[in-house]
Amino acid sequence: MESENTDSRPFTLVDIFLEVLEQKFNDESQKSYIRKVKTLMDVPECAEYLSCGLMNAMGHPTPITASTVDKAVDCIIHFYDDNIEENHEWTKEQKKVQKGLMKSFMNEYRNAIKNFISSQNLLN
Repeated sequence: MESENTDSRPFTLVDIFLEVLEQKFNDESQKSYIRKVKTLMDVPECAEYLSCGLMNAMGHPTPITASTVDKAVDCIIHFYDDNIEENHEWTKEQKKVQKGLMKSFMNEYRNAIKNFISSQNLLN
């Protein structure tokens, strides 16, 4: 089965998870957000990262490479930057501050995830 996002990527558990979430939400803004998250799945490293995360959460240890974690976190940072830019209530300075805070947080997250995955012997 192929993903609706790309023709070259197999349908994953994360795709199913997002489909179910989108169907559960009645609010159009919530559905819109889920559709935005689905676009992350177009980036192979994000798809792999989210799939590994879901598999691990289900109790099936799945290894992942450090470069995949790095590329996925960079993708997530870009995703949040785009969402911050869409906020029409914030000034340019507020957006800059929010982007800086998010980038700092995500870089700490990147290191924490790599350390955790490494401690579980799942980092390739």
